[in-house]
Amino acid sequence: MSWEVLETNLKGVAVDVLSDEWMEEDVINKSPVNIYKIAKRKGGFTLYMKSPTEDLEWYFSKGLTVIKLGRTRNGRFLHVEHEDGQYWVDMNITKEVYDFLKEFIEDTEEG
Repeated sequence: MSWEVLETNLKGVAVDVLSDEWMEEDVINKSPVNIYKIAKRKGGFTLYMKSPTEDLEWYFSKGLTVIKLGRTRNGRFLHVEHEDGQYWVDMNITKEVYDFLKEFIEDTEEG
């Protein structure tokens, strides 16, 4: 199965939650990240990120991912969350990234 890859340079925040019954203080890892690559294939995509302490590869599956577009004073962002709420990424979005992930974004909006 072939992957399509988009090289990018986006700022974001990655959050990894400690438990299912999480409270604000249970957030184990909330760190600024640089999303440097997005790879997609039929059925899902992977965000490749660098945080201050480690490199991360988070995989999101079609149908098991919640994607929302948001807006702040600084512009538009994309909220990509694993369905179980265990981890998510808020990242800046460009037209190029939106177009690259469009099938996943639209799939979530329709669902």
